[in-house]
Amino acid sequence: MRRILAAAALAAGSAHAQETVPYEVQPGESLYVIAGRLLDDSRQWPEVARLNRLARPFRLQPRQRLLLPAALMKGAVAPARVEYVRGLVNADGAPLRIGALVGEGAALDVGAQGFVSLRLHDGSLLQLQANSRTKLLRLRDLPAAQRRNTLIELNQGRVDATVAPQSPGSRFLVKTPLATAGVRGTRFGVAVGAQAERTVADVIEGAVEVQALGHEGGPPVPVQAGQGAVVRPGGPPLRKALLPAPALPAEPLRVEAHPGPLPLPTVLGAERYRVEVADDAAFTRVLWSAEAPLPLVLDGLPDGRYRLRARAMDGDGLLGAEGAGLLWVKTTPVPPLARAPLPGATVAPQGVAIACTEVPQAQGYLLQLAGNPRFEPLLLEQRGSGRCHFELPALPVGDVYWRVASLAPEGDVRLERGPFGDPGRFVVVPLPPAPQADAMTVDGGQVHWQPLDGYRYRVQVATDTGFATLVQDEEVQAGSVTLAAPPRCAPYALRLQAIDAHGRRSAFSPPRLVHTDASVCSSDGSPVQQAGGERVQTGR
Repeated sequence: MRRILAAAALAAGSAHAQETVPYEVQPGESLYVIAGRLLDDSRQWPEVARLNRLARPFRLQPRQRLLLPAALMKGAVAPARVEYVRGLVNADGAPLRIGALVGEGAALDVGAQGFVSLRLHDGSLLQLQANSRTKLLRLRDLPAAQRRNTLIELNQGRVDATVAPQSPGSRFLVKTPLATAGVRGTRFGVAVGAQAERTVADVIEGAVEVQALGHEGGPPVPVQAGQGAVVRPGGPPLRKALLPAPALPAEPLRVEAHPGPLPLPTVLGAERYRVEVADDAAFTRVLWSAEAPLPLVLDGLPDGRYRLRARAMDGDGLLGAEGAGLLWVKTTPVPPLARAPLPGATVAPQGVAIACTEVPQAQGYLLQLAGNPRFEPLLLEQRGSGRCHFELPALPVGDVYWRVASLAPEGDVRLERGPFGDPGRFVVVPLPPAPQADAMTVDGGQVHWQPLDGYRYRVQVATDTGFATLVQDEEVQAGSVTLAAPPRCAPYALRLQAIDAHGRRSAFSPPRLVHTDASVCSSDGSPVQQAGGERVQTGR
């Protein structure tokens, strides 16, 4: 298991906790000569004397074994290289450019929309987030000791570090106004509040030791992967578990508008979320990032496929475990415009035709139907080529939502859909029930039936059951009608049709034979007339 450096080694004047490097005295060397060659300043030779408890510091013997303070060793300055920069990032007041070298002591200021990736001499990667103020206090390679010495001062904002494995005795420290974090090869992050009221450190891989500054007697606190630490003024580091990672799906998250909402899953206990989008697997080139409550809105990225990583943040400002996934920004081809049915239209359950405008780039269209505006679950998904026209099968009664996207070739010529257009809605209403013949009663010249609330009725009277020759055809609101057919010995055929409030019509009832005349009829069916031409009537 990797040994973790104690952050207390920052104090150069504290001999008992210092990291040391063994050294063998060469003929003719003095402490002054050794300090001048290997330490930052030859005048630091008394520190070597104190560290080694030399009673006679001016009399060194060849091959004598000494311990040198690692924190004071000169080494060689190993500048960091800018691998990627987004937005405004200044080093000592000058804008940074990709490929530039940043030396020891440089003060970095990252703007509100800024971001920078720095590659250190040992291969470690530093990433400074927006609104950060950082100073690279020490970037040293110590060839004589086969060690490295890296010290980052973070005064505001956040730094994320992917630290390459360090040789024994090397140090990699991040120092804030409240705490230090030391590692020997890991992935971790440190953040400082805008007023330096809090320092948080989170560990994704490996382990970190966090020590509060100014906390008397407080030992370093080990923080393992999946844990974090919160440090407030005057208190020790509070270790706690990280929130779980957002459960990103295996398929890419899709954003289909500029700007467009990022469909990020929620995490219980999260107050904010941080999302980074990059075009490389190592996330060196973070093209877009945001830290805010949901929903996050993505903007400024062209259509394409990207890598995404997301983390939830708790109430202490501590980022949780990292979820990695894919992002697909897909805003073309544009969706078609709806033509039919009209919004809110009522249709029969036996089927409906959906039509929309044509899109020049489209080679097909994708239709989705659902019973709710979230389109979960789907009632139907159907692809069509050519015209944007769909003939739908029988549908369930109720509200139906529909939307259409254009299909166009992408990459390997496979048809891919663009964004869906605004959803439409129509209502599937069952047809009115057909009236029954035996529900009608005839009383002289009146026909009666039991009406249903909200319906009107069409009444047809014909001389034949095929209703080829109509003698009466009218619509009524009540449950009765007066027959207007002329008297005749043969019966008439009568039928009813129900009509609902949407104007949709039922099937006709089976025909009912109705007698309209009480005349005495001859065997051929004609009325018997008196001498004066009047018909011979029978008693009703």
